[in-house]
Amino acid sequence: NGARRKTNQRHLISANLVFGKSGRSGNVKITAKWRSIPGRLTRISRGRAGIWGVNRHGAIYKLNSNGRSWKRVSGNLVHISVGSQVWGINRNHYIYKYIGRNRWRRMPGRLTNLDVSDRGHVWGVNRNRDIYRWTGRNWQHIGGKAVQATVGPSGVWVVNRGHNIYYRRGTYGDPNSAGSGWIHVPGKLKWISSGRGVVVGVNSGNNIYYRKGLSAGRPTGTGWVHIPGKLMMIEIYGDQVVGTNPGHAIFKCPVTGVPSTGGRGGKGGRTGNP
Repeated sequence: NGARRKTNQRHLISANLVFGKSGRSGNVKITAKWRSIPGRLTRISRGRAGIWGVNRHGAIYKLNSNGRSWKRVSGNLVHISVGSQVWGINRNHYIYKYIGRNRWRRMPGRLTNLDVSDRGHVWGVNRNRDIYRWTGRNWQHIGGKAVQATVGPSGVWVVNRGHNIYYRRGTYGDPNSAGSGWIHVPGKLKWISSGRGVVVGVNSGNNIYYRKGLSAGRPTGTGWVHIPGKLMMIEIYGDQVVGTNPGHAIFKCPVTGVPSTGGRGGKGGRTGNP
């Protein structure tokens, strides 16, 4: 039942990518091999606080240390994000922060999507597609429109209603900053996730892509690389990618050779508002 339900399905995908360091032609090789995790989830997220997810009924789960079973956590959410903290959103768009021992604290505002980094930075969007950044005390409105946002070592990225992709200038390295302006990045995605020196996402056809060539000097990278497989949402954190497919099956893969982060980023691509 829910994330505890066993699945015999196994799926293996292999892909090799080459990324550059600091804008040079690189030889960093990233190999991804997808394997199933038992259960069914509609949202999954991984961060310093572990791997958490929610199923179609809103039940909340945390993956146990054995990597094969789930622990039920109290509450009911439709969206969850994990970084140094765990935040979530319920079906009424109310925002909650996990404070331990099966307890959640209601946070100000309402959102439909949010993301939390390992440095505790939170960005999100509401039902009007307005973009917000948590300052630690309140929500700061950021110009532009989006339906999904991500914040992490490769900075803040968003996708809008037309699945156009934007990077927030000055956010590479995950500084405590609102950045300044949006840079349009070619391509179309419905979901995106900011990792260490790499951004990963899926498009409307549930096809999976990596953004290659990211660095502090070239924070928007050099191009997208297609990865075989189908996922409806995806997240990258450190040495692992997790995601769920249209049937709510859960997958993970190890990532090796990821370049370290550094710097605040620079310019690249066309500037505009999402």
